[in-house]
Amino acid sequence: MLFADVRGYTKLTAGLSAAEVPGLVNRFYETASKALLSHEGLLGQIEGDNVMSLFVPGLAGPEYQANAVEAGRSLLQAVGPGTELSLEVGVGISSGEEYVGNVGGGGYKDFAAVGDVTNLAARLTAKAQAGEVLVDTETFEAVSEQYPDASRYELELKGKPAPVVAYGIPA
Repeated sequence: MLFADVRGYTKLTAGLSAAEVPGLVNRFYETASKALLSHEGLLGQIEGDNVMSLFVPGLAGPEYQANAVEAGRSLLQAVGPGTELSLEVGVGISSGEEYVGNVGGGGYKDFAAVGDVTNLAARLTAKAQAGEVLVDTETFEAVSEQYPDASRYELELKGKPAPVVAYGIPA
């Protein structure tokens, strides 16, 4: 599970006209979608200033965790400083089993991933610095040889009873 979130979005859009905001958001969505899909991600949600993508082993292959990390890095490189968009974005990735399928009620259904993996990825995204992919331990164990210089953190995360170990991978 990967989430990417634009930092300072409220301040950024406050300086734009109402007509300029959709253009910026659409360029972010288009760029993010290309980066995620090119690494076998499945787009789960695109809303506001963030995107969510699933990297399912059956679709992304046995290297799905590496694909997710590379997708996050590609996204950051495509939208970061010095690019046309020049946005500050943080990425969080978590791996594991959880429910993926239709949820809803009252006549409304949505395709979603729900559970601890999604929650952890969202919490990691909130803690990731601009230009950083922050991954959980399970993801890092699968890609650690590719990123020997990753930074190790112990993070206090909302809803977690104890600090969570995470690893920062730069774009």
